[in-house]
Amino acid sequence: MLKALKYLKPYFLSVIAIIALIFGQVQCELALPDYMSDIVTHGIQYSGLSDPVPQALSKDTFDHMQYFMDASDQKILKDNYAQADSVTINNQSHDVSDAYVLEGKESKVRDVVEMPFLIVSSLHEEKNLEAMNLTSEDQLWQALEMKPDMASQIRENVEKQMSSYTDDNREAAEIMLLKNEYSALGINMEAVQNAYILHEGLIMLGIAALGSLFAMASAYLASKAATGAARDMRRDVFARVESFSSEEFSRFSTASLITRTTNDIQQIQMVLTMMLRIMLFAPFMGMTSLFKVLRYPRLAAVLGWAVAAMIAMMMISFIFAMPKFRIAQQLVDKLNLVTREQLSGMLVIRAFNNEKKEEKRFDGVNTDITKLNIFLNRLMAFIMPAMAFIMSGVSIIILWIGANNIDIGNMQIGDMMAFLQYSTHVLISFMIVAGLFIMIPRSSVSAKRVFEVLETDPVIKDPQNPQLLPKENKPVVFDHVSFRYPHAEQNVLEDISFTANPGETIAIIGSTGSGKSTLVNLLPRFFDVTGGSIRYGDIDIRKVSQHDLRDHIGYIPQKGMLFSGTIESNLKYADENASAEAIENAIEVSQAKEFIDRLEEGIETPIAEGGTNVSGGQKQRLSIARALTKKAQIYIFDDTFSALDYATDARLREALEKMVRKTKSTVFIVAQRISTIRNADQILVLDQGRIVGHGKHDELMKTCSVYQEIAHSQLSEEELA
Repeated sequence: MLKALKYLKPYFLSVIAIIALIFGQVQCELALPDYMSDIVTHGIQYSGLSDPVPQALSKDTFDHMQYFMDASDQKILKDNYAQADSVTINNQSHDVSDAYVLEGKESKVRDVVEMPFLIVSSLHEEKNLEAMNLTSEDQLWQALEMKPDMASQIRENVEKQMSSYTDDNREAAEIMLLKNEYSALGINMEAVQNAYILHEGLIMLGIAALGSLFAMASAYLASKAATGAARDMRRDVFARVESFSSEEFSRFSTASLITRTTNDIQQIQMVLTMMLRIMLFAPFMGMTSLFKVLRYPRLAAVLGWAVAAMIAMMMISFIFAMPKFRIAQQLVDKLNLVTREQLSGMLVIRAFNNEKKEEKRFDGVNTDITKLNIFLNRLMAFIMPAMAFIMSGVSIIILWIGANNIDIGNMQIGDMMAFLQYSTHVLISFMIVAGLFIMIPRSSVSAKRVFEVLETDPVIKDPQNPQLLPKENKPVVFDHVSFRYPHAEQNVLEDISFTANPGETIAIIGSTGSGKSTLVNLLPRFFDVTGGSIRYGDIDIRKVSQHDLRDHIGYIPQKGMLFSGTIESNLKYADENASAEAIENAIEVSQAKEFIDRLEEGIETPIAEGGTNVSGGQKQRLSIARALTKKAQIYIFDDTFSALDYATDARLREALEKMVRKTKSTVFIVAQRISTIRNADQILVLDQGRIVGHGKHDELMKTCSVYQEIAHSQLSEEELA
């Protein structure tokens, strides 16, 4: 799978942008629990008060606080508070009367006013007065006037009492006392609360909107990058397959190559998209949330055990899933192979009444892949509920532990809610990774199959410094050519030598399996000779590029192959710049004009896939016309006249001879019928891969027994005479 990542290299900037956007999205999402905690704690519990430093103090409170301060603290208090008629809290102005309002910075007075304010506010309570054997506050202040040392004693007692408080409890006590102070000053606490919640809520909405924009932008870029990488991968696979020789095609079946180009690359594309989005998002979210969780050590241990259980489950699923995914892709190959064979051979299947047999064959493969997919789906179906169960169990435990801590004052409700969300983020991140652990093995198998194709070096390669073939016609020389198929024990062709001069027609005939088609397939380098050489003029064809070589050749295979489009598009397949005159000439020589003229749309007549809407003879003539449209130096007719009737065959050969005399092209004809080749300039008779006869028709009838046998089996004595 790592090899597939190199296809993201052209999208390097997009990947960097995705990482930045996902990081921004994570930060936005992780900021929301803190704001929610603040709304619950400060907005709801504390009526919109977020700081224990008083913004306004009544005159009595201001005066009484000075009893519990030394001279320097009193000076700081007086320098930072001044009498005013209004105070601003949460960006709202409130009218107050006879109050002292903070005009300095909170940081300057925080340590100075915190304890005195706490003491003065708490002394309003009757139980505190009773503890000092006092019946009213007036008595207290009178006592403090008479005995200043009493203030130090009270402060020490309060500080001792507060030492057992947690920071959260102490802050809660200070803010609740501050709320009472504001209420006594006539400040509308409901308005303060609403302003705080509205302000924090709008910030949350803004952060959520920004996170959504980051998510959409990263998803767009991830999809674009992954789709582009898959496109480039398909292009490279197709280009590599185009360079394959028959040896490589024997390693990869057509069905397998189709699966690798479509299904396998689709799997890789899907995982690349998830890697750029979810696989980046999950670690960012999980690790950042983990740091947030560590702020609450009382609950972090619970999360640690849950994460360990998830990791164990992921490893087990990986061990079971990996080999199954490899088998699954092989079964997809097999299913495609069976389907392709059955669709291509439907007429043969019907002709032999073997529909039931083929149904059983298809059902067998289909059942195998179904069983395997059921196993994989069950594995995935087990993992996700198990992860959800762990997450739900952890949530319950967190709520139980958190409730106990809230009850004893060690935690605020908002903090517990924030921890619950952070822990959920951590667990969801691991659930995402678990899902990826199921998909990555499958994509790894797919990537391996794709790169098997990409890393297969074709046996037939272009030279590093190719020579150029001359544009003019040159003799084609087969010099002691031998050929053996890969892994075969013996040669198919043995010591083949002859020279084909420009303007000559070379006919090749022989029994089935004698090597006729193999011989002509060596010329365009569909195979490379294993012994001897083939030269065009003085140049070995292995020393030129395949493109240059094949640009000199017009090839018509045994089986006429047409592409979907029109007759014109099929003819121009050989030369997209072919003139109307060249196309018309090719149609006339190939004897296709007679049936094209009968068509309503003529040369613009649509051709179905594989040429299924024309007859075999018409398809063959169009294949011949396509090759003749190209002004080639060499034409190869590989048993292409067999689908033609004798009259059409004769007319085509006559027209072809006229064209050859004019263009001086070299023509190779593989044929089964003597009538097709009897006028050829040279006739090669092959038997078991060797030339057993070489000459013209009349010579071979006298000297070659194999040729004589073929001739007498096809023609009467009168026809031979």
